[in-house]
Amino acid sequence: MDTKQQNKVTMLQTVLRFLDEGGQPLLAIKRIAAGREALAAVAAQVLAVAKTQEQPTTGVTRTRETVKKEAAERAEVLRLFVVALTDDPTRRAALKQTVGKRLQGKDAEYLAYLAAIAEGIATLQPADLADAGYDPKVGKALAADRAELEKTQGAARQIEIGTSAATDELPGLLQAADAVLAQQLDPLVRAQALAQPALVAEYDKARRILKTAARRRPRYRGLLPAGTVGLVFDRRTAGLPDPTLGNRSGRGRVLRFYTAATPTARPLPGQGVPVKHRTDLHLADYARLGPDADAPYLLVVLEGVDGEGHFVVE
Repeated sequence: MDTKQQNKVTMLQTVLRFLDEGGQPLLAIKRIAAGREALAAVAAQVLAVAKTQEQPTTGVTRTRETVKKEAAERAEVLRLFVVALTDDPTRRAALKQTVGKRLQGKDAEYLAYLAAIAEGIATLQPADLADAGYDPKVGKALAADRAELEKTQGAARQIEIGTSAATDELPGLLQAADAVLAQQLDPLVRAQALAQPALVAEYDKARRILKTAARRRPRYRGLLPAGTVGLVFDRRTAGLPDPTLGNRSGRGRVLRFYTAATPTARPLPGQGVPVKHRTDLHLADYARLGPDADAPYLLVVLEGVDGEGHFVVE
């Protein structure tokens, strides 16, 4: 993803965050709510493709765990389509949980949830899917992942992957996102200029694409006195969907990273993940860091010793 594309993705995330938070009154209008769901679905596809694009262009080894995580990303995109478009309340209720929450469960239950999502997609009308921005390639990729998971065990499997397909796919997805904005959200939101002028003004701010000089992966670091809670960042603005948690503290010092709804909350018993001295832990998402998948704050504490911890997250 080049800088221009990254700036557009940042804008999409800002618009969705605005609609989910300060702009929620606008979602009371059914067609604006439908436009928001369509944009969220395309944005999820964009992020999934962008992550694939960042893989090395030569073949790499994927463990079974990697396949599970990649299948979860694709399945979550499809789950959003089913929840948004199905007329069956029972199916919608059965698929209300994010795929990330099922990822750490039993294999059989996880595969059954992926199958239920695929079945849900099959019940939808092709025209409705097309209108919502659905890309059949995502469904085909998930089917391949499911087949791979069903015929492998443990960490076995060598799979060659590349980035050319992702590079070709990304511009089309961004165009689809532009179409949702231009044809659905922009006119419908701006039609509220007399009824809700303040919200329309905030929406227009969120729609601006801020130009950056170059794309850089953010890095957050800090010193953490024992007994204190360290705020690493607010996930909604950090731009790190897949963080790498690092501990640069002295020997024997363990840092526990976790998520919470407030910037000063301490971890619940057993919550979060510990990272030992001089090690890094890469996460595909934030599911392991707390029971609430949407908790906005990433926090860290120094476990069990006096002194000072040094964290790095990138």
